Amino acid sequence: MSLPDEGQAPPNDKAEKKKGKKKDKVRSAWIAFVGRILAQVIGAAATVALGIFVATRMQSRPVDPAPVPSPPRPAAPARAPGTVAIAVLPLENLSGDAKQEYFADGMTDALITDLAQIGGARVISRTSSMSYKGQRKPLPQIAEELGVDFIVEGSVMRAGDRVRITAQLIDARKDEHVWARTYDHRVRDVFALQGEVATQIAAEVKGALTPSQRTRLAQRKPIDPAVYDLYLRGRYAWNLRTPEGYRDAIRAFEEAIGKDPDFALAHAGLADTYSLQTTGGDRRQATTRAKPAALRALELDAGLAEAHTALAAVYHRGEGRRDEAEREFRQALLLNPGYATAHQWYSIFLAEDGRDEEALNHARQAVLLDPLSGTLHMTLGLIQYYGRRYAESEAEERRALELGPQLEMARLFLARTLVAAARPAAAIALYGQEPPKGAEAIAALAAAHRLSGDAGRADALVKRLRAMDPLPAAALARFHAVTGERAAALDMLERAADMEPTSLQALMRDPAFDALRSDARFAAAVRRAKRG
Repeated sequence: MSLPDEGQAPPNDKAEKKKGKKKDKVRSAWIAFVGRILAQVIGAAATVALGIFVATRMQSRPVDPAPVPSPPRPAAPARAPGTVAIAVLPLENLSGDAKQEYFADGMTDALITDLAQIGGARVISRTSSMSYKGQRKPLPQIAEELGVDFIVEGSVMRAGDRVRITAQLIDARKDEHVWARTYDHRVRDVFALQGEVATQIAAEVKGALTPSQRTRLAQRKPIDPAVYDLYLRGRYAWNLRTPEGYRDAIRAFEEAIGKDPDFALAHAGLADTYSLQTTGGDRRQATTRAKPAALRALELDAGLAEAHTALAAVYHRGEGRRDEAEREFRQALLLNPGYATAHQWYSIFLAEDGRDEEALNHARQAVLLDPLSGTLHMTLGLIQYYGRRYAESEAEERRALELGPQLEMARLFLARTLVAAARPAAAIALYGQEPPKGAEAIAALAAAHRLSGDAGRADALVKRLRAMDPLPAAALARFHAVTGERAAALDMLERAADMEPTSLQALMRDPAFDALRSDARFAAAVRRAKRG
C-alpha cells in the first residue's frame, strides 16, 4: 500500500457581534500603531492589514447509504495537559501582487516549521492552518476548532531585496494581544528573520528551545534570493498534492539545486516530492530518485527532519528495509516532534508490524497536529481498520471525505471497512453508478457485490482486473480472501510476493486475510516477500 499523502456558518448572535466590535477597536488601534512604526522605517505611511482567516471545510458530505445509525464523529482536538498549542494563520500578502502569494505562504510554512521545534508546544500543521486563508472567522472560534491556546497572525511584504514581516501573538482564549512586532530584513537574510520571529514567540508562550535549537535558528547562512524564490515556488507546488503540482515542484527544486548544489532544503524538497509519488507502477522509479536526494540533503544538513522522513519512506516502501526505516522515522521525530507527516507515515509502519497501540498514538498525534487534514483522518481510519475497530474506522474515513471529497483512498478504506463490518450494500453505494478505476477499489467493489449476492457484477469487475497489465495480484488476493476463495487467494498472494514484495507487508495485517494466517502457503509467501 502506498503512503497516503494528508463550512460552518459564522456565529451571528448579539454577544458575538459585541465581541467582534470590541476586537475591531483593539485591532484598529494596533494598525495605527504599526503604521507609525513603518512610517519611521521606510519614510512612508503604511497601513498593515492583519487578517483573520478560515476555510469552509465542509464542501460536501458523503451520504451514508446504509440504514444503520451513523458512527460516532471523531472527537475534536484536545489540549494535552501541560502543553501549549499554537496555530499560525496564513500571513497576508501585502505586496499588492497576487503572484507573490507563494512567498507569503512560504513564510507561513517556515514559521510553522520553526515553531514546531519548541519543546512543550503543539503547533498546528500547514494543512489546517492554510484552510483559513482568505476567510474570516472570530479567533476564539478558530481556537476552538483547532484546539489551540495561542494564534499567530500577521502579514508579509516583499519589495525588491527587502522583506518585512509583521507578526502578532494573540491569546485566543481571551482574544487579547500578547505581543506584536515588525521585522525588516534583506531577502538573503530571510532564514535569520524566520528564526528571530520563532525565538521571540517561543519566549512569549514560555516554550522551551534547546541550546542547539537556538543556535540553529540564530546561525543560519544567508541565501541567494533567486535560489530561495525557486525553493518557495517548489514548496508551493508540492503542497498542491496534484500530479501537475509535483511536476512543477520537481522543476523548481532542480533549478534551485542547479543554482546552489549545496542548498539542503531544495534536496529535501525533491526527496519529499518523489516520496509522495511512490504509488503503483511508479513506486520503484520514484524511490530510486528520492533516495539520493534525501541522502544528499542529510549530507548537507543532518538536522532536517523532512529529509530523514523521506529516506524512511524509501527504506519502508521502496526497499523493504524496515530496521533502517524505523531508525530514520525515530530520528525525524527526535529532531521535530511536531512533524505530522513523520507521525503519519510511522503509524502505518507500526501498524504493519502489529504494534497497534504505538501506531494509534502516532496517528492520533498527527491528527492533533493537523486536525483539518483529510489525509491524516484517513490514515487514522486505516490504523483503526487494522486494529479491527470498524466503527471508529468508519467515523474517521467519513470525516476524511468531509474534509477532502477528492480523497479516493479514503473512499477505498471506507469501502473495505464496511465490507469487513458485514455492510456490503453500504460499500457499493459509495461508488454510485460509475465503477472506480484503480485496481484496489475495483477489487473492493467486486467483493461487496459478491457478498451482496450479485455474482454477475462481481465477475465483470474481476474480469477487468485480470485484463490489467501488470496483473494486480495483491488486489485479486484480497478479493478472493474476502469472498472465501481460499486457494485462489493463496495463488494470487504467492504471485504478489514475487511482483509486489514491498506492498505485501500491509496485507499481512489486513483483516481480509485473517482466515489464511494459519496456512503454510501464507507463511511461505510472507517469507518470500521479505527476501524480495
